[in-house]
Amino acid sequence: MGYLFGPVLSRRLGLSMGVDLLRHKTCNLDCIYCELGRTDCLTCGRGRFVPPQKVLGEIREKRNEPFDYLTFAGSGEPTLSQDLGRVVAFAKETVSRPVAVITNSTLLTSPAVRKEVAAADIVLPSLDAASPAAFQAINRPDPGLKIEEIIQGLKEFRREYSGEIWLEVMLVAGINDHEADLIARAAESTEPDRIQLNTVVRTPAEPVRPLSEEEMVRMLEIFPGAELIPDWDWRVPFDIRNRILDSLCRSPSTLEEICRLHDLTDSDAIKYCKILEHDGLITRRIEGGKLCFQGSKSRGRG
Repeated sequence: MGYLFGPVLSRRLGLSMGVDLLRHKTCNLDCIYCELGRTDCLTCGRGRFVPPQKVLGEIREKRNEPFDYLTFAGSGEPTLSQDLGRVVAFAKETVSRPVAVITNSTLLTSPAVRKEVAAADIVLPSLDAASPAAFQAINRPDPGLKIEEIIQGLKEFRREYSGEIWLEVMLVAGINDHEADLIARAAESTEPDRIQLNTVVRTPAEPVRPLSEEEMVRMLEIFPGAELIPDWDWRVPFDIRNRILDSLCRSPSTLEEICRLHDLTDSDAIKYCKILEHDGLITRRIEGGKLCFQGSKSRGRG
């Protein structure tokens, strides 16, 4: 069994090598929008879920593979692992790339957890509610969790942490969008470096409705300075598709080269490569210690 996965193409973190310290769907929330489905083990108790020595060994083995971030995420809430601090510290000593932690923010109420997470170079917490009712409706938390304490924990973490904080807010139609102004005020009070707005674009745990692109754009009036990160249009424009495929059939290219050759942003290049790779039109290879993409020999010209 492997405890590292990827690297995956992430529009937030580029090439992200994931680290999973949990058993499948171990979390203290049971979010209605979770792409992993319902929470199997709903708990606030920290524990050891995987053998830490094996995780350290995998990090050592993969430390020279091409990726932009080593990201603690995976199949649940990473701060539930009592080994998080130890493994993050080892990663910082072993890996030359920055370390990221993706968290639902719930255990940042704990000074010990805040200290462990603060060893990372970048932290991506989430905040989907500002009232107990909305917190219950969207996140379905372990009974011991209180949204007011979580918001306070985020504020404490900001005071203690000098690295980058990118706060994600997931908006679900009819569930928490009615209190977007309250969430915006709470989010701003935690002083993140970025606020990133998302909505349901992947198959969720429950049959909930995303906000439309137009509705999300209007949310920028409530969250001034925020970024929109969902992928509504999951396709590659025909001309760009053919240009990328033609060039990758002639010569493998890195993401940076794809951006330069086709005048694309990092975000769009990652999106298009994710789609083309999923469709079997491009494949990966390591060349000169870098991850490159090349055209598949069996591709069509649809």
